[in-house]
Amino acid sequence: MSTSPSDPVTAVAALYFDGRSARAHIVTLGVTDGVLHVEGDDVSRSEPLGALRVSEPMGDAARLISFADGAHLEVRDHAALAALLAATGHRDAAVVRWAFEPRMVVIMLSALLLSVWLIMQYGLPWAARITAPLVPDSAMTVLSERTLEWLDQALTRPTALPAARQQALREALSSVASIDGQPIVHTLLFRSGGQLGANAFALPDGTLIVTDELVALAGADAPVLAVLTHELGHVQQRHGVRMLLQGSATALFMAWYLGDISSLLAGAPAALVQAGYSRDMEREADDFAVKLLRARGQSAGLLAGMLEKLAAAHGEGAASRSGPMGWLSSHPDTAERITRLRSTEFAAD
Repeated sequence: MSTSPSDPVTAVAALYFDGRSARAHIVTLGVTDGVLHVEGDDVSRSEPLGALRVSEPMGDAARLISFADGAHLEVRDHAALAALLAATGHRDAAVVRWAFEPRMVVIMLSALLLSVWLIMQYGLPWAARITAPLVPDSAMTVLSERTLEWLDQALTRPTALPAARQQALREALSSVASIDGQPIVHTLLFRSGGQLGANAFALPDGTLIVTDELVALAGADAPVLAVLTHELGHVQQRHGVRMLLQGSATALFMAWYLGDISSLLAGAPAALVQAGYSRDMEREADDFAVKLLRARGQSAGLLAGMLEKLAAAHGEGAASRSGPMGWLSSHPDTAERITRLRSTEFAAD
């Protein structure tokens, strides 16, 4: 829509800059038949509105009307300019109009929060799964060495398990640590758990750590091996690295695009031990353990039984789950996992 020549729009005050000097010219603006007229003491020009660029409103900042030759107008009377433009049928872009409509602001904010949630819930885990295999083995070794050093300094103590018992467990694990006929590279270490208590966990390079307390709680080799095959599942699926990557979008970008893992290593030791695996990661590791157990004619009930013992040893209360080093805090959904391992899904065991 445009105004008629006989019905000009009320003039709007503005400053005109010709694009060649910093001098500001005081002018007034008017529109007839879709043409913007600029008039001042030493300025007079007319341009079709369609050939001009009108900036979006930005708080109290002046709105700019730019000409193709580099000249521009600054208008601080937003209301008058809005009326002038509205009379010509000019409309700001939809996103600009929405910014001044409370209902649309709420809708856009909700959409933004939903997008962030979807990225955190699905986007980062997917990207971490894709990126984890790209992390070089040398980086996995450094990451594991640093974590082991941190553990030995802060949490664990030298094992009191007899050397013969350690060797027997190492040999027993080596006999089951293979998949599709290929041995799984690993190293089994023993520590006195201290505040870790009965625990076992895997480092990204295949180092498995089991505490004296877990060995004592199991009472036999088979339950210990069931837990360690679960930890091997975390190694095979690179769960530790995936967990670190999806916990930091910056680390994910550095590892994937730049090949730089420095940001990944910075807080890795504590994060690897304290952070909990996701439900999906635990299921993947359980499935891997069951596959190894079945290959030896053993039951998924071995793992389920050991999970029950660990849950009882660490307590079922909220306090134990929220503890910084509690076994339950790093292995969530224990009851759900036990039920699944004893369900008809593994009834053939």
